[in-house]
Amino acid sequence: MTELLSQAWSGGEGVFETPPWMKVLIRDVNDPLTLIADGKSGGINVIDLANLYACSFIATQDLGRLLPGGRGKFTVLGRFDNSDVRGCNLLVD
Repeated sequence: MTELLSQAWSGGEGVFETPPWMKVLIRDVNDPLTLIADGKSGGINVIDLANLYACSFIATQDLGRLLPGGRGKFTVLGRFDNSDVRGCNLLVD
């Protein structure tokens, strides 16, 4: 399991923002090697450069969208169909 060293935060309304050393990329849901332009939805990839000697990278099963013109700002839209429930807050009945 890979853990990120940094966190994105939200000021509200479901918009998250990353610190400068963290980058969020959106990938095509059918082709994991193809990145998608800002404003379009797809799978969320996260790169965290907080540690000088390592690069943490996660290809999540979350769906999201980068906001146009907003450096490091993105929204989380949900999860891929049939993906495992993950995370620290598993409020599932």
